[in-house]
Amino acid sequence: MMMVLLGMVSMVAAQNDRKTSTLNEKLTQKTLQEWKHDYFGMFIHFGVYSKLAGEWKGEKVPFYGEQIMNHARIPVAEYEAVAREFNPKDFDADEVVSLAKKAGMKYIVFTTKHHDGFCMFDTKTTDYNIVKYTPYGKDVVAQLAEACKRQGMKLGFYYSLPDWHYPKGLPRLLPDESTKCWEYVNQVYSPLEQLTPELEEYIVQQITELLTNYGEICTMWFDMGLITPKQSKRFRDVVKKLQPKCLINGRIMNNMGDYMTLPDNGNDGAYGDIYWDNPASLYGTWGYKSWIERPEVNKQIDRQLSRLTSTVKHGGVFLLNIGPDGNGKVIDYEKEVLSGIGSFLEAHPDTLNVLSDESMMQMKPVTIYEEKGEVILQKDNGVVHPAIDGTGYMSVVADSWMSWNVKVDNMAEYDVFVVYVPQQYAKEYLLKIGKECLRSVLPGVDDMMQTAYMGKIHLMKGDNEVVFDQANRCNPLDALDLEIKKIILRKR
Repeated sequence: MMMVLLGMVSMVAAQNDRKTSTLNEKLTQKTLQEWKHDYFGMFIHFGVYSKLAGEWKGEKVPFYGEQIMNHARIPVAEYEAVAREFNPKDFDADEVVSLAKKAGMKYIVFTTKHHDGFCMFDTKTTDYNIVKYTPYGKDVVAQLAEACKRQGMKLGFYYSLPDWHYPKGLPRLLPDESTKCWEYVNQVYSPLEQLTPELEEYIVQQITELLTNYGEICTMWFDMGLITPKQSKRFRDVVKKLQPKCLINGRIMNNMGDYMTLPDNGNDGAYGDIYWDNPASLYGTWGYKSWIERPEVNKQIDRQLSRLTSTVKHGGVFLLNIGPDGNGKVIDYEKEVLSGIGSFLEAHPDTLNVLSDESMMQMKPVTIYEEKGEVILQKDNGVVHPAIDGTGYMSVVADSWMSWNVKVDNMAEYDVFVVYVPQQYAKEYLLKIGKECLRSVLPGVDDMMQTAYMGKIHLMKGDNEVVFDQANRCNPLDALDLEIKKIILRKR
């Protein structure tokens, strides 16, 4: 009898788990739709690295400012000494939130912990945090959460999975003093590091704190690391258990994200029915660098507006970064850029809504009809499809394959010609209509427009989906590698 009862309890528990999972998935889909219609968010990279401002021991250090611990090969003890003096007394959470609102942004994603391992929030897991380790002694994340609540702004958290400070992480090489830092970027630390079991537990504890102590969080924006499927699932389960509405970006990896994140400053595209964001920086760094070359303000405003509108037009969400200085102040240049973007959006209030509607229309293929014995397929009357692979850091490619919808009155046989500009010397492609499939190697003789004959194929009476794709994919994220000018189907 006891075994029967235990079996019934297990069955009920399993059913409840399935019900909870189904409810969570429905909730996630609803939240994703709301998030997509927010269109525009503010990314904030701010931490100990901001104090160094891109310099170490009198030298300007190239590459990303927020990864200066790596690029300048700074030993842990010396970086800790910088953290001991970190005192961002000018940080004004209400001003930051106001800047975001005036720029037309709908949510904020803040760096709670970057690769350097320093926590910008009060945590019980380590003293290496803004409250216990610095003269500042206040919780920056708490201030931002309170300001967001006061001003009606959504808040999300960036969280680095690798941790260059955690003592039970991967063992470290000693710096090689005989070479310059820019000659070997990832010598001492790496953003792509495996997580030890101890670090995994540490991450779970910190995620729990972040999603328990700061109110409702709209997204957990994970970054980097070499994460196992088991670890990805565990982190996802923790997030969804604590805050079912909290969205997770694709950099949790192993297809455990709710939406995909493009590579930094990536190329946007029509990524089909998936949800995605486009993280963008104003220049070649995310964390503050005092000496970075900054384009003229009006040109920067125009550039970011162009990227914003292009992202929304293609169905994505634009996440634009600012990097406060070591005192916590948003620099005047970045204020001016945000103000300019906000002024444009205020003057054109329906811009993003119109673009979003346009992106939905673009994903619906137009119907192509035969004219004078020919059907002409081009990029602008078809749909460019992405490839999606959320197993690793790189998760999407915009142009993996194409399709068209062709309608004819009667079944007939057609010759197929492809007019194209090659991007490789030679690659095999296929064209499919129903059960028929043509395969042909399209040569890349010169980097110029050329025509190739693929063979004969039938169009059936009524609607036909025509697919043009790569014949053999070595990698799920292989691009089409072919600029199609037109595909001609000529009736025989």
